[in-house]
Amino acid sequence: MEYIIDSVRRIIAHWVATQTPLASNAAPGDTTLHVQSTGRFRTGDEIIIRNPFQGETPVYIDEIIDYTHLSIVDPVKFAWATSEGSIIEKMFYNNMIQGIYIGDPGIIPRFPAITVEASNRTSEWFTIDSTKEVFNIKIHIYVQDANQEASYRFLLHIVDSIQKGLKQNIFPLVAPYNTVALTEDIAVGDNFIKVEDTSIFDKWSHIQIENRWTVIENIIEEVVDGNILRVRNPFCCIFTVADNTQAIKNTRFIWNSWPDNIDYGKVFKGTMLKAATINWFAWEEEIEPTYPRDPTIF
Repeated sequence: MEYIIDSVRRIIAHWVATQTPLASNAAPGDTTLHVQSTGRFRTGDEIIIRNPFQGETPVYIDEIIDYTHLSIVDPVKFAWATSEGSIIEKMFYNNMIQGIYIGDPGIIPRFPAITVEASNRTSEWFTIDSTKEVFNIKIHIYVQDANQEASYRFLLHIVDSIQKGLKQNIFPLVAPYNTVALTEDIAVGDNFIKVEDTSIFDKWSHIQIENRWTVIENIIEEVVDGNILRVRNPFCCIFTVADNTQAIKNTRFIWNSWPDNIDYGKVFKGTMLKAATINWFAWEEEIEPTYPRDPTIF
């Protein structure tokens, strides 16, 4: 359960603290931004354009044009340079999440906050040598009840962003898993990939190629040597060493997950808070290998 919770928290963090660097400078008057990835942004999202020294907000996304371009409702007011580390980052009613906690602490120091805690786990036989493990998790979102309408809208936006992120990750990556770094760029159409070490992979095993913004799953057709793998399907996008691309071998098989229910209400934690609870489940097939039986009289 611990690794399942960690995986869910990672997904939530990606979607409520979403950020991506500018890929080109933005000048005053621009209404189109060129970024490294629009993957976790949606039309209508509120963002901030910032560098380590200052920021421009509120800015609203008008349209996701393609994977690296988006348009904004109002023109950019200031100049933003890639050389200064300029990024765009998701916001919610001019606020950012202040903490994502494991468990449900009695005292939360700052709001808005999110908690992730285990609800229950069940198990039943799935096949003759495997079981279906069901993990149920509760995700709580807390917002201070300072302004009735603003805080309520804030809560709705946060919840919507989290549930979209969970739906985009119905096969979450759950530890333990093995990773090795890519050692040569992958081009569109490639069937061969070069990595630091192929010893963790086997023929016919699944492999994920992932950088910060994209993940592609494939199947290994051949372990060519200690550094080269041949995969079944040609790649449809580019992966580079500069993006710290990793090749991942899963050791667990999560074959379904979903945020199936959301409850809204209020809760008192030292102060009155608006709250929402997302109930999320995951199904895992667990292989039950045949071992010698455990002794019963010794």
